[in-house]
Amino acid sequence: MRERGSVWRGLLSAPFIAIAVLAPLATAFGLGLFSPGAAHTLAASRVARPPIDNQNHLYVLDGWGGVHPVGASPPLTTTASWPHKDIAQSLALFPDGTGGYVMDAWGRLHPVGIAPEITDGPAWPDWNIAREVVLAPWSSSANPAGYVLDGWGGVHPFGGAPGVFGYAYWPNWDIARGMVLNPDSTPASVSGYTLDGFGGVHPFGGAPVVSDFAYWPNHDIARGITLTSVAGSGYTLDGYGGIHPFGGAHAVASTATWPGKDMVDGIINWTSAPLSAPGGWVLDREGSVHAYGSAPALMPSAHWPGFDLARGFGSAGSGGGGGSFEQLYLRPEQHRDGWGVYYNQRDDRWANTGVGPSPWPIWKVGCLLADLAMVYTHFGYTGVTPATVAAHSEWFAMNGEIVNAAFSIPGHPATFNRRPTMAWIASWLRGGHPVIVGMKLKGGGTHFVTLTGLSGANDFWTNDPWEQNAAHVLFSGDWFDRGQVYEAIAFS
Repeated sequence: MRERGSVWRGLLSAPFIAIAVLAPLATAFGLGLFSPGAAHTLAASRVARPPIDNQNHLYVLDGWGGVHPVGASPPLTTTASWPHKDIAQSLALFPDGTGGYVMDAWGRLHPVGIAPEITDGPAWPDWNIAREVVLAPWSSSANPAGYVLDGWGGVHPFGGAPGVFGYAYWPNWDIARGMVLNPDSTPASVSGYTLDGFGGVHPFGGAPVVSDFAYWPNHDIARGITLTSVAGSGYTLDGYGGIHPFGGAHAVASTATWPGKDMVDGIINWTSAPLSAPGGWVLDREGSVHAYGSAPALMPSAHWPGFDLARGFGSAGSGGGGGSFEQLYLRPEQHRDGWGVYYNQRDDRWANTGVGPSPWPIWKVGCLLADLAMVYTHFGYTGVTPATVAAHSEWFAMNGEIVNAAFSIPGHPATFNRRPTMAWIASWLRGGHPVIVGMKLKGGGTHFVTLTGLSGANDFWTNDPWEQNAAHVLFSGDWFDRGQVYEAIAFS
């Protein structure tokens, strides 16, 4: 058994705001991993350029690091990708749209298009705490100044950008969700706003205070923030697709909503929208792009139906595009073939169902029971699901561990091997028998997957009950949830 999922760090009943006066360095060193370094310098006289029309410089970032043009936007080259690892978190472009950076969940910045390497940015290795990257209005490939927002609200400069002051900060609480810079920011005066998960909009650097934003107390549903060309005016986005004006912005109608379903990733404004008729685009988790207000409809070049993989927008001249990380609970995944049925322990049909007499839900400790349910379907028991397995109290201990009796599938006895070799596993698969294997994960914990067949001489086809839509994927690869195999259960 093992626990998988985000760690909710010290939550309070409502956002607690602490103002960080010496913010850039105090916050970063407080997190313990920021290392300043000299890299790029900016002339104080550098000013922002008028924005270009971003409808032809608009991109979607996927969680594996792909950057996909929208509409007539030209392709941009990328320098990093993580197949099977949902780790790309945010995308930001220079005002001219020629390049920028993908930020991974650990805060590292990876150039796209025409952009230099960044050596003075923050980083939190193996900690998913970086939330958004934005590039300054005066930035360019020669002066790649920008900022990274961490989940506690810290704002960290890079590329020679000056530090900022007065941002909202929530120590030990991952509640910051988005950041934008005012378009009139200069190296001498940087201001903007951060967004918390409940919808609060917080100024920094002397930006005008706003109070007319939408707010959802104790509900982490705010997903993005974007500004209009009027100082202190913009929109926030909720996970259901609702677009909410603040700072006197004109009301706009959403063109796509999902009431009660957290389906939305990011929002970005159209830089050429008339002042009297604002517009922009909303990104949903499957990669569809939805125009709102006066913005033209645009077709994305990539789309992932049924797959929560889109992570955010990036565009020229429009600040950050917001974004989100993968949902904990997944929409029902329907994969059924001649082998059997694929099940995911995070499927919202049973994710919160208790495991036997234990206090633990299936999403947290239910990888092995989901594997067992899949094996049952392989042998024709298609009515068995993770929920029906979890309902057998006699099959589980109080700590959620499953007992051997649970593996007594009628007519298909189980063989347990506490020190299996790859040759032993392959011999069972070669005979057409499914095998469940347990692995010790890097950093602690264990995880179980079902091997459904051989792929060549040295690999296996795998049903992974944690990763999204992971039916008959390869065992090998750059997965988070792979490790040393220490146990195997084969079925005759």
